[in-house]
Amino acid sequence: QTHVVESAHFKALLSLESFEQMIEEMNQFADNIEPYMPNSNTTPSALFCCLYRLFTMGIDSRQLRRLMDHPDNAYIRCVGFLFVRFGLAPDSLWNWLGEYVLDDEELRPAKDSEWRTTIGEFVEGLLSQDKYYSTVLPRLPMSTKRQLEAKLAPIPQSRKRSKSNLAFLEVYREQGVKVEISHDGEWLTGTTLELLEDMPSRLKVLVKMEDDTEKVISLGRIILADQRYKSTVGRMPRGRSRSRSRDGVDWAREKGKTDKELVEEMRKADREKAVCSSGKEYAKKPVGYKAACALPREQGAASHRLMEEETFVPMKQVRRRSPSPSKGEQDFRRNAPSAEHQARMQQLFEKYGMAKGSEGGRTGHDIDGPEMMRFG
Repeated sequence: QTHVVESAHFKALLSLESFEQMIEEMNQFADNIEPYMPNSNTTPSALFCCLYRLFTMGIDSRQLRRLMDHPDNAYIRCVGFLFVRFGLAPDSLWNWLGEYVLDDEELRPAKDSEWRTTIGEFVEGLLSQDKYYSTVLPRLPMSTKRQLEAKLAPIPQSRKRSKSNLAFLEVYREQGVKVEISHDGEWLTGTTLELLEDMPSRLKVLVKMEDDTEKVISLGRIILADQRYKSTVGRMPRGRSRSRSRDGVDWAREKGKTDKELVEEMRKADREKAVCSSGKEYAKKPVGYKAACALPREQGAASHRLMEEETFVPMKQVRRRSPSPSKGEQDFRRNAPSAEHQARMQQLFEKYGMAKGSEGGRTGHDIDGPEMMRFG
């Protein structure tokens, strides 16, 4: 927050007062999803400056939906998702972000990045992770976290089904096709009414249930159950490539594992990840308080002196072994005068050098006596 407030870009944004101006600003300058500019840990990115300006400006739910459903710029959509994650209550996150976890619009972390992901995976990361890059996200209560885990566990399987169902869009456009939908962990039977294509990256199907109610279902939560299309080979839309499932499952017709099984598998994997590791990644045994106090610590002269004054016990300071001398130091020591020469020069200096300085101040009472050292 401090980095954003002190940045020049944010100070310039304070002159923008309308929501439309902020949309234009993000459309022009937001070119990556990272909190900081490349190769910097203090200069916030344009996206985060605009995000914080929206917090200070205050936007309503209609404007927030405009951000999240922006048709032309994926980075503006990310601003909306980040606004929800940072600014809204934990118990309302799924109501706002749940329908976007299967969004298949392509997203690049930066415009010149070769790595690609999707809006759905970006939103899933916001709901499942504790950090956004190096920025800590608001902490979620454990109850909310477990609820989100139960909702996110089936998402990878639903993505496979959604991709497979893209080949059967012509079938879903027809009325009266028998299908099964996944709703609250159960598979229910119904018939198609209409394919909703107003959001191309989040296609949905309007289904009439057996009790005459209607439900809007994502492509990732619906399978074909009509025997007329049992052997029909789908056709992928233009611009999309067909990728055969690695596990050999026809996700357009197979239910796969239940939500309960997927939740249990995810939590089991998290438990194993927390307690198991390989090589030197294992956690060290925690030491007790007394054992930790007995561990050797590196201390400087000031720390030793302080401990001696407080405990009245002289501390033995461990002398560090001096590093091996460099080649230059070895040559200097080799060419230095010997100890005998230094002692002879010291005697000459004491005899002749000290005499001149002491003649003027010496009196008859000055008598050389034994040298004494006083303690205390």
